[in-house]
Amino acid sequence: MNFNDIIQRVWPAVRKRHLFPELPTPEVIETGDEAASIQMTDKVIQLNANRLTALAQVMDIEDATSALLDHGVGHHTICPWDFETHLKLYAALKPVLLDGALVKQVVEYFSDVVVDTHAVRERESKLPEVYRHTESSEVTDVIRALYQRLWGENLGVEDRGEVDRLTRIPYLDASQWGDSLRSFAQVIAPLIQKEMEDGNGQGGMMGDTQQYSAGELAEGIAQFAEQGFYAFREMVRDFADELQDANMMPDMGRGKGTPSDADLLFYMARASAFRLPVQTIPLEKVGGLHPHSHSPWEIGKPVQHIDVWTSFGRVMPGISQMWNWRDGETHGDGDGIPDCVVIVDSSGSMVDPCREISHAVLGAGCAADAYLRRGKRVAVYNFSDAQAGGKEVLDFSRDRKRVFFTLCRYFGGGTALHLPDLDPLLKNHVDIFLITDMQITNLDALMQFLIQKENRVTAVHVAQNRDAQRFRQRAADADHICVYAVERTEDIPDIVLSEVKTRFQAI
Repeated sequence: MNFNDIIQRVWPAVRKRHLFPELPTPEVIETGDEAASIQMTDKVIQLNANRLTALAQVMDIEDATSALLDHGVGHHTICPWDFETHLKLYAALKPVLLDGALVKQVVEYFSDVVVDTHAVRERESKLPEVYRHTESSEVTDVIRALYQRLWGENLGVEDRGEVDRLTRIPYLDASQWGDSLRSFAQVIAPLIQKEMEDGNGQGGMMGDTQQYSAGELAEGIAQFAEQGFYAFREMVRDFADELQDANMMPDMGRGKGTPSDADLLFYMARASAFRLPVQTIPLEKVGGLHPHSHSPWEIGKPVQHIDVWTSFGRVMPGISQMWNWRDGETHGDGDGIPDCVVIVDSSGSMVDPCREISHAVLGAGCAADAYLRRGKRVAVYNFSDAQAGGKEVLDFSRDRKRVFFTLCRYFGGGTALHLPDLDPLLKNHVDIFLITDMQITNLDALMQFLIQKENRVTAVHVAQNRDAQRFRQRAADADHICVYAVERTEDIPDIVLSEVKTRFQAI
């Protein structure tokens, strides 16, 4: 039996029923996973050949294929639709059940009920016939009993008392999915947990899916980062396998003071949610003239400046058009946006970004991300007591993971820069971002160093102290240095995003 030929016959009708979703032609795969009737990889619905063979013994094979495709398409178009919605459902249930594996299975079953009920009610799907021949288990029998009530179809299972509460849930009302999922979990979660303890937990019909694109994964992660530092860590731990399979995990190594994959993903995701506009450097006159605009030619003006094309070959005052010439201007060798050096303080007085959210690191990440997104290079100087080895220096790079890894390193200890380390990074015209509490042992030397440079400098200090006041006073007469005092550390990203733009508009 050629299942691919069957798909070619039924797929056009399935697409029409579902209003022509933008999905490629499905495939049939040989797989040892008997639990999953359907998988989806890179938007390609993949039907389990073993499952189709079994269904072909008890129902029309085209109806079976069509029904499974209804289910697969529904997960793409109805629930969860995208990874962001998937994570929202997960977030609604995680504080209640705590067990990540259990939460994921409950979400799978809930999504199945939403998708199947929509397909039967709105798309006249043949799914009831498939569920008549679904293998029995404690959870699937409750789900089938629920379907009997919701669809008004006899699926060959006994009615269950648990179904009374489940039938009152508005599955097709997306605005209530959070509350609906929690109500669903009160009944289903204990049954799933018992199956998992017995080693029989299988999940829904879709199995372990890889249906989301890299862009959807990145967007979902960025949105979920707003849930907070600790919630994000839990999510990464629970979805580690899925993120690893999608090559989303940084995998930057381990060691003292190094951030975990979850920490890196959090700061990268939060930074990507911000958008810092980078002001271009001023135009410079480079010598030479070039034709810029037209004006009417008059007697006494150079004849050689007449534009013969716009003058239609005529030399007549008031009719002929001549070129106006102006000095050439350029940004230099680049496009007007310089590279960037981020200097971040990771001494003992600063927050460890691997233990709780560091708004200093987040602000530094926002700045770095803005330059990286425009194709510029970013160098990082992360320091505590640099002269004693408490530092990490990253040369100019476009590797986002490496940049954030260096930003997230934490050394603790004292606070001192080794200024010769900075000289190689500041040879060219680059922007400088400095984020510190200003309690730097060699602060006077740093101030003199920055004042003598011509680079645009933005310094953000996260504490009010005598050293910070002294830095502000010294920088007041330096037009290229802008200093911001922060009362609350959570204000740092907003300062980096908005105040820096205002600072450079005048240049």
